[in-house]
Amino acid sequence: MKRVLIATCIMLLAAEMFAGNGGSAYTMFGIGDLAYYPSARSAGMGYTGIGLPSQGYINALAPAVWSRVNRVRVDANALYEGINTSDATAKLYQARGLFQGVHFAIPISPANGIVFAAGFSPFSRIAYNISHTNSQGGVDYRLNDIGSGGLTRGQVGLSYAPFEDLALGASVNYLFGKTSTQRTLVPLTSGVSGATLFVEQEHRGTNFTFSTIFTGLGRVSEALRPLSLGFVVTTQANLSYDLTNRLEFVAETDTTQSAEQTLTIPVAFGVGAAYQVADRWLLAADYYTQAWSKARANGLPLLNIRNSNRFGFGIEKLPLKDASSWWDKLAYRLGLVYEATYYRINGEPINLWAVTGGVTMPVSGETRFTLGLEYAQRGREQTPLVKDRIIRVSFALSFAELWFVRYEEE
Repeated sequence: MKRVLIATCIMLLAAEMFAGNGGSAYTMFGIGDLAYYPSARSAGMGYTGIGLPSQGYINALAPAVWSRVNRVRVDANALYEGINTSDATAKLYQARGLFQGVHFAIPISPANGIVFAAGFSPFSRIAYNISHTNSQGGVDYRLNDIGSGGLTRGQVGLSYAPFEDLALGASVNYLFGKTSTQRTLVPLTSGVSGATLFVEQEHRGTNFTFSTIFTGLGRVSEALRPLSLGFVVTTQANLSYDLTNRLEFVAETDTTQSAEQTLTIPVAFGVGAAYQVADRWLLAADYYTQAWSKARANGLPLLNIRNSNRFGFGIEKLPLKDASSWWDKLAYRLGLVYEATYYRINGEPINLWAVTGGVTMPVSGETRFTLGLEYAQRGREQTPLVKDRIIRVSFALSFAELWFVRYEEE
């Protein structure tokens, strides 16, 4: 009977949240924090870029943008993330370094905008360590929850420009990853033994991304010539995963493996626009949404999840053409973000706002180093919620080489 009681207590969801393990308590819901990171340039401009043509960056979100890449390019990204989490009584600051993705692009036919690109980037992250006390059936106990892991996206795609002012792009995306949860019951009542439940899930599945970018509005009006518009849609992903439960008591272990499970990640789409003012100023705006209310785990809706909506605005000061001074070769960026995140905890929507900035500087030849800064807030200090104050510093190195060039013989 005691073992049944302990197992029941362990299965209960925590009623009170607090951060730990290098991340946020909110990551215990859904599939964790969604890693929205189109490119290093985008990170400084409010994460915009769906409608922003670019030769110098690989946009992982919108394959049509690759059509402007005219050199073989490799982008490697890393991230420092610090989260200060607080509730009504306590605060905790944690930091971690993270892999933010690597992509490469090969222009096959620059004149036709045919560019092949591939890479890996995080799709979601889980990192929490939660502790609270409770009582069940006359037994007082402390419940510790630890979660880690997440999903990674592998991507292979192609862009094509059938016309000078229209580009198309598509990619196939393979989502995979492992998530782990450890729930430990520590009895506070004498005469009762504790136990730990380990839950592991290994996910895999595929979806597709299609995008387009149009730069031909100058035909309508000369004032619209600097304007570009973009659209992107990513199809539903039906992931399968293996589920393993292991319940450890003091003297024995009970392990169960379930039949193959399913997780549905819903369709997402976004629109973006960019407008170049004079020679050195660029404005951009994006909207991105995903119908997470349609997400399903084994046919059932995800708990504490809603549809997400994201708005981004950015401005960039471009490098001076034919600059002789190193300072004139820098690109500077600022941005704003507002997001209705996909978290809804006990009926309370969790919203986020952020301020971003960034700079790109030349290193050697075509190599560039990009630094992005972000300060964000989400949630509020009201039980059972917490408030996250987030600092992110992104780093990216971009290498470029000119391949497939035929030189005339003398």
